[in-house]
Amino acid sequence: MLKISITDVSDGQRWSLQGQLVGQWAQELKSTWREAHRAGDKRRFIVELVEVISIDSNGEAVLAEIMSQGAEFIATDVYTKHLLRKLRGELKRTRTKGKQGG
Repeated sequence: MLKISITDVSDGQRWSLQGQLVGQWAQELKSTWREAHRAGDKRRFIVELVEVISIDSNGEAVLAEIMSQGAEFIATDVYTKHLLRKLRGELKRTRTKGKQGG
């Protein structure tokens, strides 16, 4: 199960995730994110992963999509911090390849 709490703050939104970011729950986050975040939205989005207990490949893909759209992340545990660093690196490499045309 995954609980998604969205709070409006002065300059954007804070998304707090609790539970398992896996399978159908990852898909739920993806669809909720796509409904709430529109292309060109300049607000600040902060995603808290403080209480996420597991993340599978589906969850990683959703986090990568959210990250590619400029969201900031807050994580406290070592695994989640490591995963976010890995996703940032992959995103950076993808953008660099795109700029080089290949």
